[in-house]
Amino acid sequence: MSDTAPETIATDPTLERLRRITMGITAGRLLAALLIGWLIYSGHMTLAFWLFVLAGLGALLEGAAALLFKTRTRLGGVLDGLADRLLPLLALVALTYKGLLPLWVLIPVLLRELVLALGQKLPESAGNDPWIREPRWLFHINIVTMDALAILFLLIQGPGFGVDLFILPTELAVVGLALASLLLAFLNRPKPEDEFLTGDQGKDA
Repeated sequence: MSDTAPETIATDPTLERLRRITMGITAGRLLAALLIGWLIYSGHMTLAFWLFVLAGLGALLEGAAALLFKTRTRLGGVLDGLADRLLPLLALVALTYKGLLPLWVLIPVLLRELVLALGQKLPESAGNDPWIREPRWLFHINIVTMDALAILFLLIQGPGFGVDLFILPTELAVVGLALASLLLAFLNRPKPEDEFLTGDQGKDA
């Protein structure tokens, strides 16, 4: 025990500093999401593009630190998920407002966010079981695809070396994944028979 105690004491301050750094990165990503939306609205597409790329790199660093050093706290996890959602969502809303992104792409995305917020996030935040549940892997695919669509538009409208050919397939992928998330979230909802079996197993144990 005496051999391991000094090592634990020595690593605690380092982990605490890493936690503060990762929280700072997450907070920066939240601010970046708001700023990117404003930059797109104001027509500063090149700045919005590079800030989006920087925020994406920050997400990779924060995720790597959380995976390798276990630095993510409960609050950090909530804020990280919020930043993941807000970054592409506000960019897509601003692009739609500017008339660059069709409304038929944005509506399923907003519908997915609204339904999941009411059916999953709000019950979980109140300590209750959600009545629907989006598969975690599908959440990540949705976010990556939305990020890709936002970056494509910003790349074309900003630096100007993007390819229009990829826009429509990515738009269709975003819409398809949003609808698939809603479908699987309802199919993945807790069922009464599952609760009954869980209760019986608990009594037997």
